[in-house]
Amino acid sequence: MTDRARYRPTVPPVFLAVIVLCIAIQLLSEAAPALREWLLLHGALWPQLLQGVQPMFPGQQVTMFLTYGFLHGGLLHLGMNMLALYVLARSLAVAMPGGAMVALYALSQLVAGAVQLWLSDSQLPVVGASGAIFGLAGAEIAIAARLLLARGGSLRPLAGPVAQFILLNVALTLAVPNIAWQAHLGGALAGVAMGALYPPRRRRR
Repeated sequence: MTDRARYRPTVPPVFLAVIVLCIAIQLLSEAAPALREWLLLHGALWPQLLQGVQPMFPGQQVTMFLTYGFLHGGLLHLGMNMLALYVLARSLAVAMPGGAMVALYALSQLVAGAVQLWLSDSQLPVVGASGAIFGLAGAEIAIAARLLLARGGSLRPLAGPVAQFILLNVALTLAVPNIAWQAHLGGALAGVAMGALYPPRRRRR
């Protein structure tokens, strides 16, 4: 087996499971409006729950930081996020094992939700995996920067991807109503921080 074939990137199974689960939840909610309302009431990130509003069940103020990433605002929102998740999980798997990627994904989602509630004064519920996905992107950029610096190279090759990353977020914020850019920012910062600290795994020869 060649070195190239041995290290062909694949999506860790846990992320395939996340994608399947998000698709199943969205399809079921599209088919049953009552179920969608129930899921939003019980699983979305509600700012009001940290402002004294009675939760639907004990501990919802905590669990909502985990569950909101499995809900989406529609099929387009879902499709964009799941495609980005597949591509980034496949790419990042070259430098980070599945367990570390799961920790990164979860941490990015938690930080994304916290930053969203901290910086935004909107009272609308927040849903979507994009905060966690931006965490994967931020980690990949940070790891690439570390590898370039370790080899004595320039960071100039990263200028294009970073600029595209920023412009995409700006474009989405301007083009799509009620985009939670604060969550994107929080997730990206969490990803950059973890990518800067986590030692990328090396290929064995």
